[in-house]
Amino acid sequence: MERPRLVENWQRSYQIISLVIYSNKHHHLLVNIIMGSLRIFFAMSVLLGHIQINYLISPIYAVQGFYIISGFYMSLILNEKYISSDNNLLFYKKRFMRLLPTYWLIAAFSIIIAVLFYYKGESNILFFDFHNFPDNAGLTTWIYIFITNIIVWGQDLALFMGISPETGNIFLSTSSFAEDYPMLRYMAIPVAWSVSSEFTFYLIAPYILRNRRKLVFSLFLLSAISNILTNFWGLNDSNWRFRFFPSILMYFLSGYYAYILYSKISTHKPPTKYKYACIISSISALTIILHLNIPYAIHSISLLCICTTTIPYLFYSFKKDTNDRAFGEMSYPLYLIHPVFIGINELLGINSHCFVIIFSLVAAYCCYRFFIIRMEIIRSHIQ
Repeated sequence: MERPRLVENWQRSYQIISLVIYSNKHHHLLVNIIMGSLRIFFAMSVLLGHIQINYLISPIYAVQGFYIISGFYMSLILNEKYISSDNNLLFYKKRFMRLLPTYWLIAAFSIIIAVLFYYKGESNILFFDFHNFPDNAGLTTWIYIFITNIIVWGQDLALFMGISPETGNIFLSTSSFAEDYPMLRYMAIPVAWSVSSEFTFYLIAPYILRNRRKLVFSLFLLSAISNILTNFWGLNDSNWRFRFFPSILMYFLSGYYAYILYSKISTHKPPTKYKYACIISSISALTIILHLNIPYAIHSISLLCICTTTIPYLFYSFKKDTNDRAFGEMSYPLYLIHPVFIGINELLGINSHCFVIIFSLVAAYCCYRFFIIRMEIIRSHIQ
């Protein structure tokens, strides 16, 4: 009698699982959990890359993907919501208040972990490195570190700075990571340099994205030329190639062309029944192509083409999908907080990739569920 009952229980379980997967009421949630979105895919690529699991795409290409998405969203809201230049100040308030509170929360958490590292007598490049900080640091050095760790803007410049062992003052360096005291080691969240680049883009976005196609095209070409020139001059390490703002501006601006394409297809109301196949094929294509042993230029062109052509359709298809939006919103705290758990993993001697992945995802969800949602309510009242 026990065996038929066991089979019956398995059959019931199968029916329940099938109902959850295929019912119109619940299938969106499950599919989105499995599939996520481009933003969560890019955030997971950064996390896995930083713990040396290269299943997805390189962290640096993932950040460039974020830039394309950012350029698309900024083009969208500046041409459809903040149309007039009279709204520039409101645009700035909304954008900075969207990113800064979450950054402050996670930066405070990161500083606490950095202090624990200090009292344990260890150093870690993922946090403010108290043990490898010059004793003779000058006033301007302290001011720069203090201000940029609060306002974020300017942290990307830290990638091109060091602190002189002799004078304790800041100096520019073409290869900052080779210096004794690279400035990036004194940022609370080392990956926040990309958020600083976002802020720089926000500052100029209202003046270039509102129906300024010729200007966007000119700046895109100049950015591409910047990539070529820095490589020609031998400045082809990761900072100059992937983090120098004039060179990465082209990725933001390609998001503008994604918006132009979106404005065209949205008027024709394309079918959305293939949206899941589209995002899966897009992510698969990015993963495969960006893993091929081909020149960097082909990687960049592939990233630009795939993202620019698929983002418009994906946005059109998923813009009313609250579950997809929620998973996308988790990407920002996940991107910022995962270095903290990499540090905790090392500090406690756990040495587990699963620990980093699981706790980073849980922390990102909690940050979104209990903090970001509330901050969005506050932000919605900003005038």
